Amino acid sequence: MSRSALRGSFLASVDPRVVDALTRRAVVQHVDAGEVFVSEMDPQWTGIVLSGMARVFLRTPSGRQVTLRHATAGGSIGIAAVFASGSISAQAITDCDLLRLDTHKLMTLAHAHPDLAMAIARELSVRLIETYGEIVIRAEGSVHQRLARQLLHLCSVRGPHLPLAVAMSHSEIADAVGSAREVVTRHLHEFQTDGMLRLERGQVTIVDPIRLHEAARQAG
Repeated sequence: MSRSALRGSFLASVDPRVVDALTRRAVVQHVDAGEVFVSEMDPQWTGIVLSGMARVFLRTPSGRQVTLRHATAGGSIGIAAVFASGSISAQAITDCDLLRLDTHKLMTLAHAHPDLAMAIARELSVRLIETYGEIVIRAEGSVHQRLARQLLHLCSVRGPHLPLAVAMSHSEIADAVGSAREVVTRHLHEFQTDGMLRLERGQVTIVDPIRLHEAARQAG
């Protein structure tokens, strides 16, 4: 595994010899858009997104999916599994290449190498703050932010090999966001002008989910 492939990940600041020892046991995995590649049945899954974008979510007892955050290139998934079991799930929003790490090897190396342990701690902090940010957007975000986030959530519940599309009217989307149809329509047209989505009769097709994710993190 080349160092350039891990640029932007929590391993970028770790001693290359430690990274080599860790990635020697790692597996590069390709998943198609729409595929759920981490589930409650695999609580020890730990890895890094090499390319693409994935959604990290929880399932409620009623089966509802609650999105925690979106991971893009360099982002980790399941890093908390290094220290404790969990029940997160993850789904590819676009085609993704992932580096699945050997959790046991990661723990062993972290005990022996403080720089790796600190890198894991920093990554946990970053992902926790990122999750807090999602909660704030959901509760207090602008229409611009909430709409972008809601579109990403709605398009992601479709199955593999299906286009990233939301088959809902503007009024239905506005109800889901908690805003007026006219306001939502204006923002949808702005997103279309910026090349993030395409508006069709009764459907919104997501063209650039990564840029839409960035839009959700910006005030609008």
